[in-house]
Amino acid sequence: MGPLTDQLRREPPGLHAGGEEYWGLAWEALAWLEREVRPGMATLETGSGASTLVLAAADADHVAVTPAADEEERFRAECARRGIDGSRVSFRIGLSHEVLPTLDGPLDLVLIDGAHGFPYPVLDWWHVAARLNVGGRMLIDDAYMPPVRALVDALRAQPHWELEEAASFRTAVVRKVADGLPSFDWEGERIGGGVGFAYLPARERVVASARQRLFSTRVGLRAVELARRRTGLRFRRRG
Repeated sequence: MGPLTDQLRREPPGLHAGGEEYWGLAWEALAWLEREVRPGMATLETGSGASTLVLAAADADHVAVTPAADEEERFRAECARRGIDGSRVSFRIGLSHEVLPTLDGPLDLVLIDGAHGFPYPVLDWWHVAARLNVGGRMLIDDAYMPPVRALVDALRAQPHWELEEAASFRTAVVRKVADGLPSFDWEGERIGGGVGFAYLPARERVVASARQRLFSTRVGLRAVELARRRTGLRFRRRG
């Protein structure tokens, strides 16, 4: 751990739910931030909490995006109580999918830990991805939750990003290795558990699944090729 992380673990601050609750990164992830963040780094997080205190103590130029204005008040009070200089931390109050498009400037590190319902983790990533410097890192918390896991799976499959490590059992660290947009077409990435037809009625689901498996085989692909030749149409396999 680190000195501040140890302090927070011994005495978790009540920063949420009217000051009555502590929500935050796993202690290992907080220790990762305390170890890796350097003074002057440009950082941003969706959400706020103990991570905001750690980033303030690291002298990062930090932005916290949260819809709860009272979280800033409690953060400032906690900084004063613990002797942390919070002057380089600015809060942007509002929903992240509305606030993030209004911000600009390059970033060295991002923490995605705001709204966890679909599609908000993806939107948070989308609005900051271009701003993150090549070589910069993004922490994605609660990566085991399906809407968040879909984002992590997608980044693992993209050539512009790589999974670097796990900062904790629930926090993935991805590094941006190049600028670029995701592919505009599906390329077989196994995101969300792979191919499925759960949106169909049960009987149609069985038929669709069987047909998909058939036309994903060499024999099925050969049949599609023969049909293409007969009709003069071009078919493209999507499964």
